[in-house]
Amino acid sequence: MVKTIYLVRHGQTLFNFRHKTQGRIDSPLTELGKRQALAAGKFFEENNIKFDRAFTSTQERANDTLELITHNSLPYKRLKNLREKDYGIYEGQDEFLLPWNRGLERDFEPTMEKDSAVVERMERGMQEVFSQTRDGETVLVVGHGDILGQYVRKYKEELEFSGFKNCAYVKMSEENGKIRIEEAGWPAENIH
Repeated sequence: MVKTIYLVRHGQTLFNFRHKTQGRIDSPLTELGKRQALAAGKFFEENNIKFDRAFTSTQERANDTLELITHNSLPYKRLKNLREKDYGIYEGQDEFLLPWNRGLERDFEPTMEKDSAVVERMERGMQEVFSQTRDGETVLVVGHGDILGQYVRKYKEELEFSGFKNCAYVKMSEENGKIRIEEAGWPAENIH
């Protein structure tokens, strides 16, 4: 039987607003980020999507987003493997300084977590999610743009996917070990 998973990126943070690199460093949700999370929650409610379980990274921006989406009515488990990529010396720096924004390879900087390690870690986190999810259940997983995006790109088939905006989602299913990406959306697109 099928397990349905909704992957959601956290709402806008202060560092997102200021275009600062935010991996392991945490910063709070902005007022816009809170409205985005509420809009995502409203989308799920209006589309009769009810979550049986919820998981999030150990970072507060993801926890706060999950609590707003669910109106703090669903217990959740925090998983270290769902944390954002470690950007090494670029943590807290202006985004334009990241190697790929300067024409360099993604794995150029040795202090930065390698993309392959990020995907492997996300795989371990999702295996924990799948193992704790019963057949027929629908699960919410709130995380971060880079790690979620790399994971989805590994499995996407014909889905048009350009990455996770704040409070965007990807719906995926798992059945007998086969993962399928089904759809993507951004309920907070018109929230300002």
